[in-house]
Amino acid sequence: MSQEGKKGFGGGFFLLVLGAIFMMLTLQNLSEKKTNSVAFNYQVEHLVNLQLLDSAYSYKVPESDQMVTFRGKFHETLETSSKDRFAYLKQLKSEMEQYQVYSSTSNELEKTALDVREAANLFLEISGTPIGDRGYTVVGTTYDFRDGEIPSKFLRNHAIVIRTPPQNQIKTFNQIESSFLAGQSEDRLRADLDQVIDALLSQKISIYHKGLRNSLKSAKSIPFKEAIVAVKDVVNDLNKEEQELRLLPTRAVRNYKHFLAEWRLSVQNLNESQEKLDTLRAKVKDVTWYYNDQALSTVKLEETARSNPDQYARWFNQARQEWDGFEANRGSSFVVYSQHRNAVLDTTFKTEEPTPGYINYIFTLMPVILILTLLYFIFSRQMKGVGSGAMTFGKSPAKLLTPSLDRVTFSDVAGIDEVREELIEIVDFLKDSSKYVKLGAKIPKGVLLVGPPGTGKTLLAKAVAGEANCPFFSISGSDFVEMFVGVGASRVRDLFEQARKNAPCIIFIDEIDAVGRSRGVGYGGGHDEREQTLNQLLVEMDGMNPASGIILIAATNRPDVLDKALLRPGRIDRQVFVNLPDLKGRTEILRVHASKYKLDPSCNLEAIAKMTTGTAGAHLANMVNEAALIAAKKGRSAIFQADLEMAVDKVRFGKERKSMKFSQDDIRSTAYHESGHAVVALCLKNADPVERVTVIPRQQSLGHTAFRPAKDRLSYWKREAVDYIAVLMGGQVAEELFVKDISSGARQDIKMATNLARSMICEWGMSDILGKVYYEESKNDPYVMTQDKQFSEETAKLIDQEVKKIIDDGYQKAKEILTQHKDKVETMTEALMKYETIDNHDVIEIMEGKFSFDQKDGRIKSEEEALQAGRGVAPVELKSFNTDINPTQG
Repeated sequence: MSQEGKKGFGGGFFLLVLGAIFMMLTLQNLSEKKTNSVAFNYQVEHLVNLQLLDSAYSYKVPESDQMVTFRGKFHETLETSSKDRFAYLKQLKSEMEQYQVYSSTSNELEKTALDVREAANLFLEISGTPIGDRGYTVVGTTYDFRDGEIPSKFLRNHAIVIRTPPQNQIKTFNQIESSFLAGQSEDRLRADLDQVIDALLSQKISIYHKGLRNSLKSAKSIPFKEAIVAVKDVVNDLNKEEQELRLLPTRAVRNYKHFLAEWRLSVQNLNESQEKLDTLRAKVKDVTWYYNDQALSTVKLEETARSNPDQYARWFNQARQEWDGFEANRGSSFVVYSQHRNAVLDTTFKTEEPTPGYINYIFTLMPVILILTLLYFIFSRQMKGVGSGAMTFGKSPAKLLTPSLDRVTFSDVAGIDEVREELIEIVDFLKDSSKYVKLGAKIPKGVLLVGPPGTGKTLLAKAVAGEANCPFFSISGSDFVEMFVGVGASRVRDLFEQARKNAPCIIFIDEIDAVGRSRGVGYGGGHDEREQTLNQLLVEMDGMNPASGIILIAATNRPDVLDKALLRPGRIDRQVFVNLPDLKGRTEILRVHASKYKLDPSCNLEAIAKMTTGTAGAHLANMVNEAALIAAKKGRSAIFQADLEMAVDKVRFGKERKSMKFSQDDIRSTAYHESGHAVVALCLKNADPVERVTVIPRQQSLGHTAFRPAKDRLSYWKREAVDYIAVLMGGQVAEELFVKDISSGARQDIKMATNLARSMICEWGMSDILGKVYYEESKNDPYVMTQDKQFSEETAKLIDQEVKKIIDDGYQKAKEILTQHKDKVETMTEALMKYETIDNHDVIEIMEGKFSFDQKDGRIKSEEEALQAGRGVAPVELKSFNTDINPTQG
């Protein structure tokens, strides 16, 4: 017999013997179907409680004093009593949940009633309102629900009447008014009136009505006679009775009314739930329940459940699982080994003699034996195929794209015209190389595309191949290097061999810095796998014939780390910088991507391009797609300008965190902070125009002020940098002036201002003291892992002093501007508190003193109507504030 035949017979025979043994033991021990639906003793409580098991098949086999093996069988159909039992358990859980809601609402109602009494007592004390013989009614008897409206067992008094006159510790408003009418001096009465106003504005009374609060605030700064009238109007409004309620504009009375409605609803729900429970309880009153290893009557079960609702909820959820699983387990049998005894097993399962113990051990070990056997044969088969698999391990994983598949041309590339022109001659060479060769010209062997992520380097390489109508090999630099030595070099050889077979063609290596990093840096020395791969790549590039039609295009955003041997002429002959697109380029890119979507005619892509200074093409494509998702989510027929602007904000600043809850004080401090940025920017000649101010939190920021540069910034003028630092300082200055404290929210502003000031001094020569010298901050040593400064400690100290001086000057400039324009900051803050976001039109009107809340409401309404009607809203050009009126401008 051949060797192969022996191997096949041994493996198959071994499996056949194992299968025969397993089937024999199975038939010997079990004659009925087994399932894994029951595995633990606690499940039996629920199966017995819900009558899901056939008691004739319920047996247990003692293993010791504490352990048993038990088996049973599920019913074929559900009995009516089973359904009644489950319905009762389910309704008991529901009734307890309703009772918890009722208790919680009752507690809230009692707490709020105390708040109402406290607010009413303080109001009576400061206003001087008489309470009369029947007392001062805050909440009338209408809210004492009568029998018939709610069940009698829930009846209680909800009316709130103040019967004890307050002990006046301050001069009441009525006394102040009488003294004023009697001719007493206003100066003496003003302090008393301010005390009354402060009490009315206090948290104890807590007037939430914005109009009343504003009237009280303004009363402090208007003539005394007008202030008396204003305060009297507020007192009268609070005293006014509406629906048998007084002090309705206060937060306590409003909350009390709300909780009364919630309490009444909870009473109705609880009563309905209790009635259903009474009906179901009558059907199961004689049942013995097994609950956490206890045998309980129905009454005792309810008492135990109510004493620990959370425990009952967990117990019921287990019961629900068994109930829901009945359909899958219908008529099936089960056996569970080695479980602790419990009350239900001892009471409801019959005892039988144990079977021989060795069979149980065999069945316990049989699954393990089978799994190990299968794993053995699986691995043995894989080891047989290792030889053939190893032959293909060194093959290049590069993807070959032919012109017929996913062809990309220069028409798909926009916004980088200069780069495209540099690559056109490569396309021309691939199409017709003869006119270059006959003149002795050599086309570049390699082209390195350098630029930030997302600028279109990969797309450009595909476009070159598409225009030249030639094959395109695409591979990542990290695909060359594996854990096995020599694999990377082998893959490089195979890649160039495939390229020579498909010439003329293009080889594109993305992220070439993964394999082309400078040699000799790192712990591997000159013998690590990456360096061997790089050496092979250099050899292959040297061996490329210029007339062969093979061109290597590589891309990276880290050209500084590439090996110099890779970049020398003859290998990488040309470096093409793919920079971020300018305004014209961004507009063209947006048009290319927008052509694939349905845009409303009112959309202005140039306006979007102006909003996205410094944005790469990949991000612009993402913005258009985000706008489409937003429009689809809102059910619109096309993408509107508002959708594009929302998408820009989402990509630039992150998604809105609408779930975050902030107090009014936090929102107001954020509004002051952002208003400070905006007002300083509007008052400085060299600052960028303010596009939008918002207090809607996004990612790590609680709000932001967006600027839209009038043009793409290629460099900073000193006056621009100085003004920008003042703008960055405006947020914390506003906190200091208006909140009387400063927060950590200015962390990013301070960081940006510090970096900008340090660049002015160390890199741009904008310091008179340090002169026109470039001070390199640090130099990394890759061997000793240290950083060495390239200047003395004395110079470092001067740099720090100059940085601090520039920032302090910006802080002082911002402080002067905001002090002069306090009223503008207050108006802008109020607008942000109401609308959350205001645009350029709003901030200009605020600075010019023309802003109107009514007009703003009208604009919002008209824009919403236009969007609902399917009409787009055209964007408005940004305006600049007339800074000539500001004597402190920088």
